[in-house]
Amino acid sequence: MSALPLEAFRDSYRELIAFVARRTGSRQSAQDIVHDAWLRVVEAGPMAQSQHPAPRAYLYTVAEHLVIDHLRRAARSSERFDSSFHDSSAGVQALGQDVAEASLQREALVAVDAAIAALPERCRRMFLADRLDGESQAAIAAAHGVSVKTVEREIMRAMDAIEAALHEWRGDGVVQALPRKGRRRALSALLGVAGLGASGSLAWRLYQSQVVTWQIQLGTATGRQLNQALPDGSSIALDAQTRLDVRYYGSRRYVQMHHGAAFFSVARNADAPFIVDAGPARITVLGTRFEVALDNQGGLRVAVEEGRVRVQERGSDGDLADAGDGWELTGSQSLDWQPGQSPRRDSSAEEVAAWRNGWLDFRHEPLGLAVQRLARYCPVPLQVAPDAEHLTIFGRVRIADARAWLQLLPRSVPVVVREEGQGAARRITIARRKAQS
Repeated sequence: MSALPLEAFRDSYRELIAFVARRTGSRQSAQDIVHDAWLRVVEAGPMAQSQHPAPRAYLYTVAEHLVIDHLRRAARSSERFDSSFHDSSAGVQALGQDVAEASLQREALVAVDAAIAALPERCRRMFLADRLDGESQAAIAAAHGVSVKTVEREIMRAMDAIEAALHEWRGDGVVQALPRKGRRRALSALLGVAGLGASGSLAWRLYQSQVVTWQIQLGTATGRQLNQALPDGSSIALDAQTRLDVRYYGSRRYVQMHHGAAFFSVARNADAPFIVDAGPARITVLGTRFEVALDNQGGLRVAVEEGRVRVQERGSDGDLADAGDGWELTGSQSLDWQPGQSPRRDSSAEEVAAWRNGWLDFRHEPLGLAVQRLARYCPVPLQVAPDAEHLTIFGRVRIADARAWLQLLPRSVPVVVREEGQGAARRITIARRKAQS
């Protein structure tokens, strides 16, 4: 049964202390680390007060990551002092801990590798193609001559087997089956607690692909922009009214974009591609600078400032729709993709993500989409009548002067701009101007 992380923390406090103490060799350090873990859970906000499918595994993962940070800091500190000042018994103790930890990791690796090896061949091939090779479920289904539903079923079968093997390794006994979404989170948590660390193993590759090493949720309000540095030296600039999630894994850097526009400056890492899922597409890069923008109708725009990106179509399930290469964009190229239309590639010298410098560029853009972009900065709701949505506009607007630009809009297109209502009902409407008889 699901439980609250904070409740699980109270119930597992003594066990967490013992768990951390075995890894650090110090009960005092263990108490400090567990206290930090509690702070991390509290800082999670709503997550700490909501049901979690595997709260104990989640807590142990948080604690394990803090232990790793603690041991790394201790190792760096010890390098600053001459070894002659160290207590020789401490070295023996640390060596014993390293040996014990390595033994536990080997046991976990053996358990996961054995579970994968025991899978039926078709199930194993499908699971590894999906989880390690990143193939779409549609492509896997086509390769095996089966339906996507069959692929999903085989992948879940493999995840069940690996999860059961890890629970057995931890001595958890019989564990109640989790729903699909919770099962994936629980498996990631178990892999994190196992501390898998032997490169070349299937289990290690699975750990690299499944366990989140860093994550953050970002959002901006009306009229607000945000610049966020990422731990690998990359950065994201968010336009107003934008929301996205960032998750780093050992083998990839992943962004789920929900709405708005963002400019990505990506540090090159050939071992961890940077992936952005936005609307109908997946954008994959190794290192470059590019913008991704979503409109309210599901349209997408990708514009590259420098470097190279690949844009591929996603299916309704979020996986790649097929095994095709998609579209490759280089510097000064863009791709516009509106619902029901084929993607349109363009080459232009215009500034990418001009909103970063306080401007909005409209190049033969439908008025409805242009006003959507303006609305990100306007405290008063903007509304375009259906008969005016498809009027085309061209020009450059300073964001700070957006209201003035709206008032002057009737000079360039046949519309009427009105401010209506009061208080919370106040809004600006734009309708097509009726021809005078």
